[in-house]
Amino acid sequence: MRFPGSKLLHQWDLATQNVSLEDLLRSCQQIGLTGFAEIKFPESVAMIFYYLGGEVNALYREGPVAYNGQAALDKLREQVGGPEGAISVYELPLDMAHLLRGITNRQRLRETLKGRTSLADFLGRLEKAEHTGTLEIQLALGSAMVLIVRGRVSNVYWEATGGQTYEKGEARQHLDEALDTGEEAMLYLADFSRDVWKSRHEVQDSLRSRLQNREDTTAEELATEENQLRSQILDGLCAKLPSVAHAFLFDLMTGAILARKSRAGSALRVSLLAEKVPAFTSYLRDVVAAENQDRIELIEVSTERVAALVAVVPETLEGIAVLADRAQPTATIGAALTRAVRDYAARAVPQRSLTAPD
Repeated sequence: MRFPGSKLLHQWDLATQNVSLEDLLRSCQQIGLTGFAEIKFPESVAMIFYYLGGEVNALYREGPVAYNGQAALDKLREQVGGPEGAISVYELPLDMAHLLRGITNRQRLRETLKGRTSLADFLGRLEKAEHTGTLEIQLALGSAMVLIVRGRVSNVYWEATGGQTYEKGEARQHLDEALDTGEEAMLYLADFSRDVWKSRHEVQDSLRSRLQNREDTTAEELATEENQLRSQILDGLCAKLPSVAHAFLFDLMTGAILARKSRAGSALRVSLLAEKVPAFTSYLRDVVAAENQDRIELIEVSTERVAALVAVVPETLEGIAVLADRAQPTATIGAALTRAVRDYAARAVPQRSLTAPD
């Protein structure tokens, strides 16, 4: 796999530096790495994927034989520390890494692309299918990674063979120009599943909970703790805001509702509006990021009777939405929502050491 937009942080040459697998894991955890470590040997290659300092998967390939998860780490322990090989640690953009941690069913397609028109047609089909995941495009001039959320292109990364990297509109322009040379592009399509990411952790030894720095936390326990925290945040909001009819927390990348809190008899009045909030928030977030290089903090939409406010939690790529009666000032609702976001971010993503690898 190739990841346009990746940034090389550190390299070790095992011929001159004695580095153990534990040294590598500890170093990546200490800097809270979001990205991957690539380990190359004369006869094999391995990758360890990280999200916020925790290992989310490991791969090891030796010839035609591939290992995954704990089995991959076991094979790595046999190789790292030997006289040959190289280790490279890369950082990835957060939105790419967020999708990467839940990537499933990655497969090379028989179909190829030639020309920018063929790409537009292919993306149109993905839009109709409301696909969420990644599309990798590989050409002689470079490679691209297209992030797709419910059929819409969320971002594009392009890395030329010389190492230059581009994002968003510039990346799409370079990709189109490379396709127009007439070369056929290889395609790799993958799906994104948040639920699969939560349940498929096979590297448990060093898994870091986003709620607490505990090494004994399993994937199921992590998911339970996250859900409990979300419920606590929504309960606190509703307790402070008597006008709230419906409050919920959702995933920005997929629009999935992660937790909700409603007052009896009130939720039905705002259910249609609440249903559109995740998609509307995601759309505005992408527009602001693409056109103004800015980031949304709070969205407010008011009618004569209802106020809908959404706050973005950038640390977790989630949003907290509140739909309330206009009887309560929106300034009061917005202030309470902002405080809830700060509380949630502080508890969901603990502070990590920023010490770089030696």
